[in-house]
Amino acid sequence: MNENTKIEVVGSPERLLDIFLQSIGNQSFQGFSLRAGAAGSPEPEIRLEASGQKLILPILPRLNPSRKLFRHRPELVDKPSILVCPHIPNLLAEDLKREGINHADLNGRLFIQTPWFLLDREPKSTRYRNQISEVKLFTLKTSRIIRALLSHRDEVWTQENLAKRTKVSRALVSLSLADLIKEEYVTQISGGNRHQAATYRLNDFDRLLDAWRAKDHWHKRVSFQQYSLLTNDVLEIARTVQGGLGEDKAFFTQWFAAHLRHPYTTPPLVSAYVTLKRLLEIPVGRKVTTGGNLWLILPQDEGVFFETQQVEGFNLVSDIQIYLDLLQVGQRGPDQAEELRKWKGFAR
Repeated sequence: MNENTKIEVVGSPERLLDIFLQSIGNQSFQGFSLRAGAAGSPEPEIRLEASGQKLILPILPRLNPSRKLFRHRPELVDKPSILVCPHIPNLLAEDLKREGINHADLNGRLFIQTPWFLLDREPKSTRYRNQISEVKLFTLKTSRIIRALLSHRDEVWTQENLAKRTKVSRALVSLSLADLIKEEYVTQISGGNRHQAATYRLNDFDRLLDAWRAKDHWHKRVSFQQYSLLTNDVLEIARTVQGGLGEDKAFFTQWFAAHLRHPYTTPPLVSAYVTLKRLLEIPVGRKVTTGGNLWLILPQDEGVFFETQQVEGFNLVSDIQIYLDLLQVGQRGPDQAEELRKWKGFAR
């Protein structure tokens, strides 16, 4: 237990069952009664009586709930039972309800649905957490989700749309949205049901971008090779890159890309992400260790190639990516970044 936050991470099924069964105890009101079985019994259970009906629900403890649970939907629904976890995020709980899966957590969430009865309680606290850590919003994969949200600030999203656009799992989208909502970066517009998916919209563009900026480390997420070309004409250099590598293999960023979007400073060099490592070896110029006027950049994650755009015949990464890439490289990069962000067309 963390004494400062009073949040307990539940690390064993035994501890999970002990807390849950004590919290259930014996309850009787509003026409129903709920009674917990013994924690040491072969199959811990809770007993529900309502509307003249009785129901015994075996308890299925799970320390780390995820959408993998839906692979077992038939056995969870056809044989009435109740899934119990330390903490169930709101978005996952909505999906469990939609699938008709009984569930509960140690924070007070309780959902039981039968043909003759419905019990649906919202959590009362956030005292208990799952053993795994909360999703980190600015990892390479989760950053794909944030890039999409920021690049389309007025878009209304579903989890499915975000998963398809970013090529990350639906589970990661669900967890990321839960944290984004918790931090008030994103707002859930409508709840989901059997016929319609829940919808979401970006709530605080600037605060989310500032949070990503604070966590971003350009040199840790890329490797790059510098080249020296005889010409200093950035348009000529960019055309050389496109001709030598192919239009769909290089996407420009930093000074040159920002200049095409919103001119502010004269680009000191040309830089472009390449889609394949072998492209760093194509002889577009003389390799140098410093002072090159062309940088070819290999990203650790292909997410930089999402939300791209074309300007004056050149493929560029998103405005969000251009902005982040300029902040940590000197040569007036931060100045260009801030001017780009102030521009009314930024990420529009």
